[in-house]
Amino acid sequence: MNNIKDWLIEKTYRVKEFGVAITSGFVPDDIAEARYNVCKDCEYYGIESSGNSLMFERGCEICYCYLPAKVLFKDSNCPKDFWKK
Repeated sequence: MNNIKDWLIEKTYRVKEFGVAITSGFVPDDIAEARYNVCKDCEYYGIESSGNSLMFERGCEICYCYLPAKVLFKDSNCPKDFWKK
């Protein structure tokens, strides 16, 4: 990010994306579990530089999401397309 404007644009996009995901409804438990299992085996699982223990233990280093929550929503997706469609 070069400046505050770029940072704000990115954060606004991420909030909008999150809003769409959480209003899309929930996936069945088996799909959420399968997604989370993919995440737990991924090289990007856990944000090493995070000062937040939840993100360190269960965050995604690519999208910076808390994965136990992200896997629950229908319109959520993996930025690396590792989840089955």
